[in-house]
Order: sequence, then C-alpha cells, then structure tokens
Amino acid sequence: MIHKHLRLFAILFFQVCIVSSSIAQGIPDSTFNTLLRTENGGWVAGDATYSLELPDGRTLWLFGDSFIGTVNPDSSLAPGASMIRNCAVLQSGDTMTALYQGTFNDPIDFVETNTPDSTWYWPEHGIVEDDTLKIVFSEFGTNGGTSGWNFEYRNAYVVSFTYPEIEFVEQIQLPYFELNGVMYGDRIMNFDDYTYIYGRKEENPSNNIPSVHLARSNVGDLLGDWEFYDGNNWFAEPEVSKKLTDHPVSQQFGVFQHQDKFVMITQEIWLGTKIYSLVANQPEGPWSNVTVLYETPYPFPDMLTYNAYPHPQFDENNELLISYNSNGDFWQLFNNIELYRPNFFRIPYTTIHPSFTPTNVSQIADSDLLELKCYPNPAHGMITFSFTLQENNYIDIQIHNLQGVNVMTKSVGRLTKGIHRIEVEMNELAAGAYVYHILDTKGVFLTN
Repeated sequence: MIHKHLRLFAILFFQVCIVSSSIAQGIPDSTFNTLLRTENGGWVAGDATYSLELPDGRTLWLFGDSFIGTVNPDSSLAPGASMIRNCAVLQSGDTMTALYQGTFNDPIDFVETNTPDSTWYWPEHGIVEDDTLKIVFSEFGTNGGTSGWNFEYRNAYVVSFTYPEIEFVEQIQLPYFELNGVMYGDRIMNFDDYTYIYGRKEENPSNNIPSVHLARSNVGDLLGDWEFYDGNNWFAEPEVSKKLTDHPVSQQFGVFQHQDKFVMITQEIWLGTKIYSLVANQPEGPWSNVTVLYETPYPFPDMLTYNAYPHPQFDENNELLISYNSNGDFWQLFNNIELYRPNFFRIPYTTIHPSFTPTNVSQIADSDLLELKCYPNPAHGMITFSFTLQENNYIDIQIHNLQGVNVMTKSVGRLTKGIHRIEVEMNELAAGAYVYHILDTKGVFLTN
C-alpha cells in the first residue's frame, strides 16, 4: 500500500486548519467498526471481543456481558434491552448472526451457569478439534468488594459444541487453577505437534498484576494430558509453571504466529491506554522487542479502555486488525451504547517488527487519487475537498485532531471515476489544526 502525503501548513489560531500528516501508527478500521454494529439478531454491545477463526472460513466472535436489544439512531438503547452474561456472534462474510439462548425478548446466556444470580461465565479463546468446537469459559463470582469491580476468578471450563452447527454438548472443568493459579484460555493455537494454551497468573496477591504462562497438549487432544513450561523445559506437573516474561499482560491478551515469529498483543494495566506488542521466535519465547503500537483515544467523558486483542485472520495489506474494549458508567451506557462496544484499528506489521516484510500487498497506484485539494485552508464553516478518482470506489473522509482522535467522519458513499468536490461542514470543530484522511470503506487509506 502506498500512502500519498499532502501537507497544508497555513494555520490561524481562531480558525479550523486542515493539515495532512502521519499522526498515529494505528489506523481506525471503518469496516469492522461498522460491521460489529450492524443488525445481527440482537447483540448490540458487549466486551471481551475474542475471535475464533473456524476451519470453514467463518469467524465466531465471543463476548462477555452483552446487551440484547435495539439501538436508536442517537446511540441510546431502545427500551426493553436485556443484559446477558455471555454471547457469541457468528460471522460469515458480511453476515452477522447473534447466538444466545431464549428469545430476543427474553434472552438467555449463550452458555448458562448453574447459579446465574451469583456466577458469570466469561469466554476466553477456543479451537476446533475434528467435529467439536471447544471454547474455554472462565467462571467468576463476587468477592464482596466495590460493585462493578468485585469479581474474582474461580475456575475454567472447556465447553464443547458440535461443529459446524455450534450446538452445546457438555462442559468439563479444568483442574489446573487450584494447582498453579494460572487462568488458562487467553489464546489457543496449534503449532507443529502441539496445541499451546496461554494463560495469565497474578504472581503477587498484593498488586494483582498478571504475567503470561503457557501449557500445551498434543494436537487434537485439548482435554488430554497437558505439559507446563517452567522457563526452560516442559513438565507434566502444573506446579512448575513459570511466567514467560517480566512484561505484564492485561486480563485478556493474544498470541499468534506471523511469518517466522510469534506475536503477543496486550494492553497496559489497569485500564491504561497503551497497546503493546512483543515478539518471539518460539511459542514460549524468549519475548522481546516491546513496542507501543497505539494509545486508545477517549472520545467520551468518563470512558475507559481495556483488553486489546489481535484478529490475524483479517490481515490485509500487511496490517494486523486489533480490537480493544471500552466501558464507562453503567447507567450512561443506556444513553450512549458506544461506551460499551469494541473498537478496531489496524497496525502495519513492520511496526511490530522490521523483519515482517509485506506479502500479497495490494498497492494503491499513484494515479488512483489525483489533484487532491482542500480549500479554503484555513477554514471557517464549510470546507471543500476536491479530488479525481481513476476508479469507482466507496469513499469516507475522516478528520482527526493532532492526538490522533477521529473527531469527524463524512461517509460519502459510492463515487464514480472522475472529478469530485465534497463539502464538509466544520462549525462543530473547535479552532485548531486537524488532519484529514480520504479512504475507501474497506479502511484502505488513499491519503495519510
């Protein structure tokens, strides 16, 4: 992908000035930010945002606490919405189908607990073995602390479903937490002859900072005998497990293979804005090359973000898709459900590690977008973007402030090749300098 640069430098303090510049390495992904907000049969908001690539090309999205209902045009929840404790959304192409029990008007958890009033089942990652889909669910209860933050981990279960139908079969408790204190399931992946199961452990009870741990089973035998990594070798005893790196991980993190290396994506704790990557040559490490990839913006008051997660099955143009969750005051969610929805961005793999060379990158030719102008600049009120398209395309115009926060998006729609002049009303923006991006609706930037 070729980014074309056009910089407009004239600035007046009391007027809106549009400049073009590279602000943040992370690029918001408009496709997935829209896709997870489309009609799907009920799911409208939630957190966790694990994704599980299925062998047939579909993706199963897994969410924790979720709202089932309808969203008004102003992003408020329509009356009658219900919250359940876990939900799934099955993606096939651009078709999204919510999976939960009960009905739209009376929804029930995707995976039920025996004590729904005092127990939460929150999803982790999973894997398909032959004709069975196996997903790790973590059981949480309350510990008597401050409401909303008083959850404590109890156990992990492997919940089995038929595949490809995804119908519940059984759940089996994993025996390891009581033996080594590791909460398994953050990421499950096959490599060579083993299935690797990543988990986290709060090493010091006084600060509850999680570290990454690793176990493995034979491929195709997730519920069989596990081995545990002690920092040097693999052993059958769970108690030997040691952390893989001194770098802490968030309560949700992901690991995957890319080219000849393994990548870990995690977020600053607790509720920090920085999203990190680490790189290793083997699933167990050693892990190095700690890199800050992105700092999450806070477009709403009292907003918080957490638990970034990678989705490498959606790699595009040598860029990784990453999500992070947002949250806020519970009662404000009903007025603005955007506070409780996943947000997506892409990061170039070369930012994660310089050895990640582009593969099958579809480049944007210099002739695809010509004669780009932005006037008047500085502007007050209306501004016009003028450009020539060489091919038909669906276009958005995004405007960011100098902190990289998307403050305005103008969805232009389908344009034919030729000259176009798009007027955008700027009165709602405060005086200052801004950056514009013109992109197609797949999230590929035509300008940066």
